[in-house]
Amino acid sequence: MVGLAIGLAGLVFVVVTVARDWEQTTDSLRRADWMLFVLAVLVGLVAMTLIGLVWRQIMAKLGADPGVPRSRLNQYFVGQLGKYVPGGIWPIVGRAEMAYRGGVERTPAYGGTLLSLATTYLAALLVGGLGTALALVQGEAVPWWAVLLSIAAPIALLLVHPSLATLVLRLARRVTGREVEIPSLSWGLGVRFVFAHVPTWLGISTATYLVAQSVDSGMPFDRVLVATCFSWFLGFVIVGLPGGLGVREAVFVALAGTTDPAVAATVALLARVAFIAVDLGGAGISTVFAASGRSKSDPG
Repeated sequence: MVGLAIGLAGLVFVVVTVARDWEQTTDSLRRADWMLFVLAVLVGLVAMTLIGLVWRQIMAKLGADPGVPRSRLNQYFVGQLGKYVPGGIWPIVGRAEMAYRGGVERTPAYGGTLLSLATTYLAALLVGGLGTALALVQGEAVPWWAVLLSIAAPIALLLVHPSLATLVLRLARRVTGREVEIPSLSWGLGVRFVFAHVPTWLGISTATYLVAQSVDSGMPFDRVLVATCFSWFLGFVIVGLPGGLGVREAVFVALAGTTDPAVAATVALLARVAFIAVDLGGAGISTVFAASGRSKSDPG
């Protein structure tokens, strides 16, 4: 409920910002370069596909059969749609259940999905922290809370240490009174998977930058990088929101620097539309490819 309240407050902030300068917003949309927007969707699709490929590797390390790549990607993209259901658990359940129905045992399916999400968003924190450090070196103004997130970024790598998984497991057993199995990777392998997601965040930031360029916002790439990574990270950790709705947009506007808030809000909303298109397009395309693969393997 707290997460939902924060998300609604953020959404109201963005809507008010857009409405206050509605004429400027509509003018930006009229002059938008929609070819750049389409390119942003394609770049975003590649970036999100990289997450699915690393997720497949993580499950394989936990003992699951890696399976046919297109089949696993279909499970990933369709399972991703669970994040649009309110409640922080659905991104995990959606993807893990798709893997389980595809023949993966529940332990690697759920454990691999949990580790995938953890390493994905730890990478966002690291990339955002690096971008913030570069901004500070260049003398740019950065909000104090963004500086704190940057300081926390390297410390957060401890979250993939096996001893933490042991503590979580002990707490889960105490709370539920049941035997709960949570698989873990070695710390070195966990850190490797965190860095494996760095290209993903460069891709997501590039897609967002293309959206910003499509409306001629004048936002520099380094500022878009920081705003994108931190907005997605906070949208994920503040649970209870469908896809981080409201939080992601509000944080993006706050970190957009000297950009006009109305323009930054327009970019944030357009980026949201672009990545909804990525998720739906990825689910549709991967389903077609998975179905074609099954039909080829079945001579009947």
